[in-house]
Amino acid sequence: MGTFLGFIILLIIVFSFVKLKIGVAIYLAYLLLVPYMQIHFFGVTFSYNLVNLIFLVAFFVDFRGRHKYRIDYKPLIPFAVLYGGYLIIMLFSSDTPLAYMLEKYRQQVMKIFILTFVMWNVMIQDNTSVKLFRNVCLVCIAIASIYGLFLTQTEGLNPYIMELTDISGGEYNIEYLTRDTGRMFGRITSVFIHPMSFGLFLGLSLVFIYSCIRKVNVYIIAILSLLVLINVFTCGVRSVIAGLAISILFYLLLIRKFKIFAGAAVVMVIIYGVISSIPEMSEYVSSIVDSKSTNIGGSSLELRINQFLGCFDIISNNPLFGKGFDWHQYYMQSHVIHPKLLAFESLIYVVLCNFGFVGVILWFVYVFKMYKYMRSLGSIKEILLPLTLFVFYLSYSCVSSN
Repeated sequence: MGTFLGFIILLIIVFSFVKLKIGVAIYLAYLLLVPYMQIHFFGVTFSYNLVNLIFLVAFFVDFRGRHKYRIDYKPLIPFAVLYGGYLIIMLFSSDTPLAYMLEKYRQQVMKIFILTFVMWNVMIQDNTSVKLFRNVCLVCIAIASIYGLFLTQTEGLNPYIMELTDISGGEYNIEYLTRDTGRMFGRITSVFIHPMSFGLFLGLSLVFIYSCIRKVNVYIIAILSLLVLINVFTCGVRSVIAGLAISILFYLLLIRKFKIFAGAAVVMVIIYGVISSIPEMSEYVSSIVDSKSTNIGGSSLELRINQFLGCFDIISNNPLFGKGFDWHQYYMQSHVIHPKLLAFESLIYVVLCNFGFVGVILWFVYVFKMYKYMRSLGSIKEILLPLTLFVFYLSYSCVSSN
């Protein structure tokens, strides 16, 4: 498999210089379906850093050298504010080595900014690329969903990720993914390393599929929606259900479809009745808000609140600036799990512990900047689905650490 992935990475690099939109499409598929890029091929070690740098060079060669296109930097502004603020906070944070913070900072910037920045600019200049990228996403959603359903029969084992982890020199955490936690099918990761990442992917996919209703065959939309919805209930990540419920409510309120809202409420009551008749599913769903319904620590509302209060004890020595960039991962490298916050399973915990009160304010500024930028693209009706995607991301992240 290592040779095959090395060949795919080589294709990304070659097409990025020859036909940029094809290179972007292949890279998009790679990032959605392959969670690692530490591949040795023909004596060269391909990593995210190397490939992203080459990819960025190819973009500037195509846009500035070949076509003289204007480059749109505006989508980067909210992220520049957020990550610029992170740099300043690093100077005043405690308990995390500066070298570690700078390395993690560089890695995040390289992985987050480049592909999305290039994709946006390519779509502005070439309308045909929009359909290409959309189809790539839909195919990847189908592959990830089908594989996720396959994994319901393997009791948490993921042969694909096990093979990729071995190739990349990592360690596959069998104990975490296979131990009994009250989930009907264990923790399903599909083509991702962590089930939380798969859960985030499923929620975003459902909103994305809905956005394609008028552009893609209705049968394809129906099949993909069904695949994703089944995975939502079998993946073992209850946060997806909560995130989708909030997003649906947000969407219906914005479009003022109160009759549809009422109909959706009836459907939800029927679904709840069906779920209540299945003991395993009843425990699974009710554990989102009731800590006594299951033995899954860290996932109920009561436990979430207790963990949130524990964040203030953690940052008591530096409440303004917190522990440092990516401190929660730095802590877990040596301690594996926190006695109170467990695996820091909420974006709220991560931001508060890593960046303190200043970091929380910075995140509010970032959310405002994102909203302001989206509003500049059109009316509320025109940006409704991108806004719903963002709301799902925020609501999901507040009950997970993705």
